Amino acid sequence: MSLLHTEKLQVSIGNTRVCNDLNIECQAGEVWGILGRNGKGKTTLLHTLAGLLEADSGEIFIKQNNLNDLSRKKIAQQLGVLLQHHDDIFPSSVIETVLTGRHPHINQWQWESNADREIACRALDTVQLSDLTQRPVNQLSGGERQRVSIATLITQNPNIMLMDEPNSHLDLKYQIQLLDYMCNDARENNKSILMTLHDLNLTVRYCDKLILLLGDGKVLAGKTSDLLQEDNLQLLYDYPIQRIDTENYPLFIAL
Repeated sequence: MSLLHTEKLQVSIGNTRVCNDLNIECQAGEVWGILGRNGKGKTTLLHTLAGLLEADSGEIFIKQNNLNDLSRKKIAQQLGVLLQHHDDIFPSSVIETVLTGRHPHINQWQWESNADREIACRALDTVQLSDLTQRPVNQLSGGERQRVSIATLITQNPNIMLMDEPNSHLDLKYQIQLLDYMCNDARENNKSILMTLHDLNLTVRYCDKLILLLGDGKVLAGKTSDLLQEDNLQLLYDYPIQRIDTENYPLFIAL
């Protein structure tokens, strides 16, 4: 079942064309990666798919519903976004921040229930922050703040998760543990993930399909095994990259 698909999507950032006539179908249980050089529009494309930015033309659908026909609350009940940057203007606590993930699922002016709080606490346990529930978020390290954001997304529990560099600020342990959790959860519970990444070795480990932003609106989209080839990566990064096949996953090194 397609959870998110695009039809002839055209996106730009300033004078830079991100994609022309992008047609993708993100099926339940699939993990997609978005790759490209800095400034080629990975974040812009992700924000456009979330409805946070307007496309030049084309359409985006959540299941069979046009994104433009849905209220923000309806979108948030089905689609969650992990942003790359966080502006913590108010000194809310970790648990208060994570509980905002339940807001799309409760009525206006309604307080979070004990069940909502239990969901949030389980999410904090998943990201190993249960001992920091009362800490103000503006007193956290970059890695801790990223884990709070991931816990908030887990608490929201959408069918579609758009994640902008989810491994940002995380050390190796949390990169692997949390991407393992998120991707396994998506596959086991018929969700879909689209995430921007820079690390090719994480990409090949977790992504079933890819969108390669080559520049000037040129895009390659398809299976990871088909696209992560040396000639495509040379086009993508304008730099030679060698693929080394191993027993578990291919490895990629810059020459």
